[in-house]
Amino acid sequence: MTILGKAFAIVFYLVHAVSGESGYAQNGDLEDAESDADYSFSCYAQLEVDGSQHSLTCAFDDPDVNSTNLEFEICESLLLIDCLNFNKLPDEKYFIKTNKFLMIGKSNICVKLREEYLACKRVEIVHIVKPEAPFDLKVTYRPRANDFEVTFNTSHLQKKYVKQLMHDVAYCQEKDGNNWMHMNITNTRLTLPQRKLQSDAMYEIKVRSLPHSDYYKGFWSEWSPSYHFKTPETNSEEEMNPVLLTISVTSFISVGLLVILACALWKKRIKAIVWPSLPDHKKTLEQLCKKPEKVKF
Repeated sequence: MTILGKAFAIVFYLVHAVSGESGYAQNGDLEDAESDADYSFSCYAQLEVDGSQHSLTCAFDDPDVNSTNLEFEICESLLLIDCLNFNKLPDEKYFIKTNKFLMIGKSNICVKLREEYLACKRVEIVHIVKPEAPFDLKVTYRPRANDFEVTFNTSHLQKKYVKQLMHDVAYCQEKDGNNWMHMNITNTRLTLPQRKLQSDAMYEIKVRSLPHSDYYKGFWSEWSPSYHFKTPETNSEEEMNPVLLTISVTSFISVGLLVILACALWKKRIKAIVWPSLPDHKKTLEQLCKKPEKVKF
């Protein structure tokens, strides 16, 4: 039995030594490793995503953080409750949907490992709002106006809270995908003149939104799905605008009539007005200086 006990002791010692060399750490080593990690995180809120329900999403700034057994918790500025816990999503994000946000004051969001707080951040929900992405983006060519009408929709038009948004409309030629042109507007309609675009070219256009009020602040939304459109080919002999054509023809006819009338009245009236005939001063002086003839009786 003594020999058998020694054999078990030797085997246990060898297994313990191998496991130590293979990277198995003691609980203290695990805690030291966790204390050295960077648990900084960022969050954004989306209001009225499902009726009166609001959502809050958080994620670690370092995507390589080992999030096993880590939890997120929000406390303060909640309605009829002290704290709420987040749900962990498959993409390593933490998510909560609730109607308990007071929209007033600051809340405390913390990362927890069991009962230990690893990192905390105080935020105002109304200052980390990320709008929902615009949708139903369309571009319509208007031949008579020779421009493109851009329209899109946003769910915030029907919401109670974040209604005022700034929209960033970006467009570029498909062959030059890095040269984006941006236009900021506050409504959901935009006009692009044909003269600002290349003729016979394919364009890509997209739009995103940002809270635009003194109370609600935050981040740009995700981009809407892109829309592709083609500009018409312009001919060398472009059709003239009907109004301009009418004015041009009328002007030409008027000028022609004026020329004909001027030629007809040149000698009779116009020439006399422009170049009036002056008296001959020589003949007048001769008459004055002429000696009077003798009168015979």
